[in-house]
Order: sequence, then structure tokens, then C-alpha cells
Amino acid sequence: AILETYPHLPAHAHEEQTDPIMLLRVATLAAIGVASVNAAAILETYPLTADCDCNSVNVNTCAETSAAICGPSYCTDMNTAAKCDNSATTDITIATELAKVKTQTCTQATETKCTQAWLDANINVGRNGDGGVIAAYCTDRYLVLQTTMKPGWTTDMNDISQPPGGTASDNTACVTGEISSTMGKLETQVFPLEHVYELWGTELSTQNDIYFSNGAQATGQTDTGRYFSDGASVNIALPADAGVGISVAGQSIYPLYSNTRQITLESCEVDSCNEHVGQGGGQPHLHGDPFSATTGKCLYSPENYTNADGTQDLTVHPPAIGFSYDGPLIYGRHLANTAPGFSTGLDNCGGHVHDSYAYHYHPQVVQATTSSGNKGISKSANTGKTYPAFVAGPYNCWKAKITDTGASGSESATAYFWNKGQSKDTTGVCSGSVNYWVKPGYTLNGVASTTSTVSPPPSPPPSPPSPPPGTEAVVTETTATDSSASRVVAALALAAAVAVAAM
Repeated sequence: AILETYPHLPAHAHEEQTDPIMLLRVATLAAIGVASVNAAAILETYPLTADCDCNSVNVNTCAETSAAICGPSYCTDMNTAAKCDNSATTDITIATELAKVKTQTCTQATETKCTQAWLDANINVGRNGDGGVIAAYCTDRYLVLQTTMKPGWTTDMNDISQPPGGTASDNTACVTGEISSTMGKLETQVFPLEHVYELWGTELSTQNDIYFSNGAQATGQTDTGRYFSDGASVNIALPADAGVGISVAGQSIYPLYSNTRQITLESCEVDSCNEHVGQGGGQPHLHGDPFSATTGKCLYSPENYTNADGTQDLTVHPPAIGFSYDGPLIYGRHLANTAPGFSTGLDNCGGHVHDSYAYHYHPQVVQATTSSGNKGISKSANTGKTYPAFVAGPYNCWKAKITDTGASGSESATAYFWNKGQSKDTTGVCSGSVNYWVKPGYTLNGVASTTSTVSPPPSPPPSPPSPPPGTEAVVTETTATDSSASRVVAALALAAAVAVAAM
């Protein structure tokens, strides 16, 4: 097991933390081949000053450098292969694709995130106005996003040290970068509502494994429809080839690990916002928390933590930043130890329940250790180094059962939630819907007239929803502590396959 740290941002971005407050957690990271070590020997703090999360700054001065990537300090050996040029690929016509969205006879759900106020406050067009979400609405069972999957900010993918390899549109070998992005479809993304999904009473890494149509990863087999597995002790029932959720700007959120069960930061393959374009092209997807301490960078930053008066306030509950495919919301990372929920630890799935908030996920900063499979300039010299990794939401499991598969309940979860096989009849707009969000310049079939507004990047959530009726979640106690391990109130170390436990 290794000791992980969960730091928070100082009051001033460039201020040195003299007494960092952190949440100490014990975890096993067998999924990335980390051997057991003395926890006390590797206790380190990672104060989130400026962009010091990443290699885009000097960690001592927080001054910008030429590189703009996240990852261990050894990620300096740039792959010189040609970039996969997919610029000749024809993009979709968004208005044409949006017109294909069906309507159905149903009554819109009325829970908080289905209201006009919540949608207008939280769905957004991204930093540059070009985020992926084109429309958002609730049916009687689901929150539905129609999205191009664009991130909504300026990416740094050409600065990635070892980007994923791929094949360009002319069939030549290459590595991905800025010109590798394609926009081939308007995707329908579906998230069950609170009265639909059911939480597990456990937080096991394997608790949704039976719902993966193709089972565990297997040697010589593709990863489609499979969950993470090394064939032995490591089994994490999250998709090995697909996302775990979608950001409020419409970008896909993948697990912390790549399909090789290696943290993408260790592989030196994500940019300063923890994203890259995969081997098959498409839009950039996230493999980590899209947070930056720099105003206007990535999905969200301290400027998005504001109180009811609109004043920046790091002590408020973090803003909503995404939707997990099992149903619960994903909120941002805590930036102050006095913020609501800070003192309630995150479970193995990466979420918790507190106050009147239903179960939800948060990003977290974990301390990881490089394996011999790292992609640094000198692998042997880099093995065993510690570095911060940034989980975007669901960590080692989904907390809710991924069994709700449409009105009949007969489809497999893997075909429904993240395999793009949703039935358009069950995700269509409820005729006459009055609560919806649509990007300016577009129209949505079947809705009544309303005044949806352009939302800024993530803002503080409105009054939190109540926990769904008839559901219970396991919540374990924790406390904010200083850097002394003796201040930890409780810890639960699970076996290697079970991974992280909350305190």
C-alpha cells in the first residue's frame, strides 16, 4: 500500500503552502504494478499552486516553461513521428444531425438537474464557446446530452511527450496531436436519473463486472465491452476501451488508466488538461481531472468557485463538472478544508454522500509510483519515482448498478451506457418539453418555447438534490489532517483487487 495525498489550493495561486492540509488515504495501486513500500517513506505534498500540477511550470517558481503537459518530470523525450493528419476528414453538419433527434410521449422528470435553472447554470459552451454539448434535456428516466464531444478549450496536444500512436486518414503510421481530431457524429449520451438508478451497498472494484457483455480483458482479444483485468489479481469493472462519463461541456471522461492498465501520466501521453486523442481519432478525451489553477484554462479553475453573490469563494461546494454513466453527478475537487463535504472521505469508487447531497463523485489527487513500463527517456532510472496523478471522477468502480437499460430493462448495460447503442426511442425529447438547454443558433425538435441561456464555464451548483428515495450508500468517516500520519482518524486497507478505501 502507498500513502496518497489530497491537497487543496492555497488562498493565492502563487502562495507557498507552509502548512498544507491534506486527506491521507491508504491504497493499493496494483493496477499499475506498484509494489508494496513503506508508506511513511514516500509521504509527499503536492500543493496546487498555479499549474504546478504539471510539467508546464517550474515547480519552484510556478513560472511557465516551454512544455505544456501533465506527468512525471521525466516526460521530456518528445516523440518525433509525424502527427496523424485527419484534417481532410469531413465533419458532420450539426444542425442536420440534431434534426434527427426523435420525440416521444413522456413526462419530463422534475428532479433538480432536470430544471431549466440547473441546466442553464451548469451545461456550458466551454472556455472558447466551442464545447461539445449542443442540447441537454431530461426524459422521464434519463438526462440526455447531444454532443460532438469537443472539449471547449485550447488544447496542448502537440506538446505531449509520447502521444498515442495511430493511423492517419491516408493509412500512414503516426502519433496523435492537434490535427488528429475528427468530428464524425453527434453522439447521444444517456445518464439515468436518481429515481432510476440504484446504488450498491458496497464499493468493490468488481461490483459491476457481470454487466460487461465480453467480461474481463483477455490476451489476444480486443478490449471492446471488457473491463480492466490482468487475468489475476487486478480486476476493475470500468470500461477498458471507453469512457466513464461526460463533462458539462460535452467531452468524454475516461478512467485514470489506459487500456494497458497504466496511468496515462506515467505513459507521458496527456496534455496540460489531462487529455489526448486516441489511436482511432475522434475528439480529445480526458484521462484525468480537467482542473487548472490558471484562470480560463481547462474545464474549470478557482474562478468557478463562487458564492451566491457571484464572488470567488473557495469554501463553497465545488461546481458540477460532469455526469457519470451510472447516474451520479461529478463535482470538482475541493479547494478548501472548510468546503462542504471536505471532511467526508471518498470511497473506493471516488464518491461520497454528505449533507443533503445525493451520492456524487469528485476528482482527487493521488500519489502514484512509476513502474518499469514507464515511457520516460530512461525507463530504469525512472522506475519507482512518485508523482501526482489526477482522477477525474469514478476511480476504481461505479457506485451505482449499471443495470438500467431502457424502458424494458432487457438490453445489456454495455450496449446501453457507453457503447453508443442507445435506443433512440427511449432517449427522444418528451413532446412539449419546457426544461431543456440548446446551444444558441440551434433548435431542438419537440420542445416548447423557452429562454435557455449561454452558460459560462462550471459554476457553483444550486441547492443540492436530496438522496434518491430508497437508496443507501456506505459512507465512512474522515477528517482533514495535517501532514502527520498520526492525525488520520481512520483508514481501511482493502486487498489489491479492491484497491482504494476511504477514511
